[in-house]
Amino acid sequence: MGANIDEHGRPWTNSGGGPIIVVPAEAAEHWRGTLPPVGAEVPEGWTWGGANGPECDYDRACDPPVFEGTPYGGFGWVDVQGKPVLILDGEALTWFEADSEGGVLVRNSISEACADLEKIPAEGWRSVGVDAISLTDGRLYMFDSAFEGAADPAQISADDGVGIIALGAGRWRVDFATNADEVDFIRFRRV
Repeated sequence: MGANIDEHGRPWTNSGGGPIIVVPAEAAEHWRGTLPPVGAEVPEGWTWGGANGPECDYDRACDPPVFEGTPYGGFGWVDVQGKPVLILDGEALTWFEADSEGGVLVRNSISEACADLEKIPAEGWRSVGVDAISLTDGRLYMFDSAFEGAADPAQISADDGVGIIALGAGRWRVDFATNADEVDFIRFRRV
C-alpha cells in the first residue's frame, strides 16, 4: 500500500471510526494497534477494550492521559518508546498542508472551504500537553490507530491508508487551534 496523496499533492488519511495517530517514523514500528503488547500475558478470549487483560495501544489512543476535547474531536498524546505520539480523536478527513515554516494538519468533517486558517486569531493557538516533538528521521506517519505500525509505511495495512508528513529532522513545536467552523488545526513550527 502506498502513501496517500490527494489531488493537491497533500498527504492525508482517515479512520474507520477511532482516533488517528501521528507517530514519528522512528517509533512507528512499535505501535501495536489492537494487538496485545509484546510479552503481555493474554487471557483466553482477550480482545482490545476488554476489562480483563492487557491494555493495547488502541485502548490508550481511545483514552489518552493528556487530552483536550474540541467540538468535533480533540487532541491528545501517548508515549511510544519514549516518543510522544499525537492522538487525533474523532473520525475526520485529515490532511497536511505544508508551508514555508513547517505545515498544518487540517481535520475537517465538513468541506475544504471551512478550513480557513485566517479565521484563527493569533491567541487562538495553544499547546496541549507536549510543546514540541523531536524527529530523527524527519517524518511523521498518520493512520488509523486500530492498525499495527511499521518502520516502512508501505507495510502499514490501515484501511484508509497512511499519510506521510515530511518535516525534516529536528525539534518541532506543536500548537492546536479550532476555527469558528469547528475545524481543528495542528501546526508544526521548527524550534
